[in-house]
Amino acid sequence: MHAIPSVVRNSGVRAFQCVLLFALCAGLFGTSHSQTPDVQAKFRLAQGFEQAGEWERAAELYRDLLRREPGNFVYFDGVQRMYVQLKRYDDAIAIIRERLVAQPDDLTLYGTLGTVEYRAGREPEALSAWEHAIALAPANQQSYRLVASLMIESRLLDKAAAVYRQGRAACHDPQLFAIELAQLLVASMDYTGATGEYLRWMEQNPAQISFVQNRMATFTYKEEGRAAAIRVVQEQPGAQTNLRLNELLGWLHMEGKDFDRAFDVYKVIDRLSGANGVALLGFADRAIREHAYVVATRAYREALERTLPPPRIPQAKYGYACALVALQISADSGNTPAQAGGNPVSDPHSRFADALAAFTKIVDEFPGSEYSAKSLYQLGMIQLRQFQDLNSAARTFQQILAEPGAGATLRNDVQLRMGELLVARADTAGAAAAFRSLLSTIGATPDQTDEAQLHLAELAFYGGRADDALQMLSAISANVQDDFANDALELQVLLRENAGGPPQALALYGRAEFLARQHRNTEAVQLLTDLVRQFPGSPLVDDALLRIGGLNTQAGLYREAAAAYTRLLDEFHDQSKMLDRALFRMAEVYQVGLADRGQAVAVYERLLAEHPLSILAGEARKRIRMLRGETL
Repeated sequence: MHAIPSVVRNSGVRAFQCVLLFALCAGLFGTSHSQTPDVQAKFRLAQGFEQAGEWERAAELYRDLLRREPGNFVYFDGVQRMYVQLKRYDDAIAIIRERLVAQPDDLTLYGTLGTVEYRAGREPEALSAWEHAIALAPANQQSYRLVASLMIESRLLDKAAAVYRQGRAACHDPQLFAIELAQLLVASMDYTGATGEYLRWMEQNPAQISFVQNRMATFTYKEEGRAAAIRVVQEQPGAQTNLRLNELLGWLHMEGKDFDRAFDVYKVIDRLSGANGVALLGFADRAIREHAYVVATRAYREALERTLPPPRIPQAKYGYACALVALQISADSGNTPAQAGGNPVSDPHSRFADALAAFTKIVDEFPGSEYSAKSLYQLGMIQLRQFQDLNSAARTFQQILAEPGAGATLRNDVQLRMGELLVARADTAGAAAAFRSLLSTIGATPDQTDEAQLHLAELAFYGGRADDALQMLSAISANVQDDFANDALELQVLLRENAGGPPQALALYGRAEFLARQHRNTEAVQLLTDLVRQFPGSPLVDDALLRIGGLNTQAGLYREAAAAYTRLLDEFHDQSKMLDRALFRMAEVYQVGLADRGQAVAVYERLLAEHPLSILAGEARKRIRMLRGETL
């Protein structure tokens, strides 16, 4: 059936439209009332009335046209369509049956009859009409497809599914209507049945697994949908030895962030496909992107134990080394069970020893290669950010520039890190020159130029030029997925929110941040403490207390950090927007720094109770389960 345009409800607009339509017809075909209107003009006028919602008038014109040409389907369809809009169902049924006398084998007419009968509230008669439509050509799959679509339009989803299954049996094709039936079952929230249909289709089209995954993703994002799909796949005959089923199962586990189970499946996939570790390597790369560092390290090791193709070996070794670094950084921040209840090793050289050894080995084994250059970059990053060894970091970054395998993007990253290093040395002029140079570098990526712009804004902030910093930040089109985007946003918010406060307070805060970038945390804390004392009414005070807590945590002064967070929570309970963040960081202090599991859980629970809508709530729940030894 044709869809009817929406009704124009305003009577004045409707009348105006009608006047225009009549004027058009009069202009084209004359104004004499005695003259018989042209058929085409009358048809256009009927369409105009229909579009204007004047269904009675449209029905009258369509009826007149149908009397002139009884065999014209367009006129017939117009009449029955208007009757349906007017809820004159019996009249619509009458003209359909009248037409069926002349065309008793018309599948579409019986389908339309069923639809109108159902709208009239006569479901048995509707079902009878649809059954008659199918009976006209019981071996024609299009009959079932038409009737099922009409049933779906009438929201008879279960009956439409039954029609598809009936058609499958009648046409002797067990794969028929698999996609249509699967989509219908998804709409009915029958995820078990839908998965079975997608597997039925994939059995005949094994190369189309990506298509199946895309379709299944419409319900596997839900836990109940994913659980049903996993169960169905696992129960398939021969599931353990079927490569496509294992690929689908691995994907389902990955969708649910269940990387441990996914790892077990990918070991099977690697064996069944004869990938010699390549499938495991792909899984490991995906796991590290998803921050599943523990399972990523295991997967990289497993891949390296297989007979990987030689070009893939440096990739796997580099990925493994990167996973070791990410795992240690995550553990230091309390994100992994490894550091859930104990102090991190105080010496960073000990904590990153395995990663250093892994990167160094890559440099030795693959000199001059892309992975040698990238490994040197990672070594420089550890020296710069973890060890604060500026001299070693500078030498390493200079070494990268002499590496044949260092591409343009990596060289630009080195320039950014050299600017960062110069900031840590308090050489603001040299740092600014490095960042400005990158802005004019041909081939620099948008992310790299945005990061350079951010660092220039930070330098302006450190120098007390808040307005200049804001102007620079406004030019950043930072992608929120990038590591530096949060820093850019936080600085922008800080400057805007405190633009009306005491400028001396903002200048003090900027100088403290500059000292912090040089790892002069004690001096930075003193400046922030002075800010709190000298400007107690400044909106920066809660920011300063939060920063004091963070700097004391970096210095290993955990009780002092907890005291700063406690003061923020007590004195600014009714006005600070940072209470949830203060609670989260204080819980981390108890969890990682003071190794007090009970107190950490209590503070995380306080965050959930007082700030249930915080963006940190999900991570807080995860930490609570981890500290209690529950399965994540």
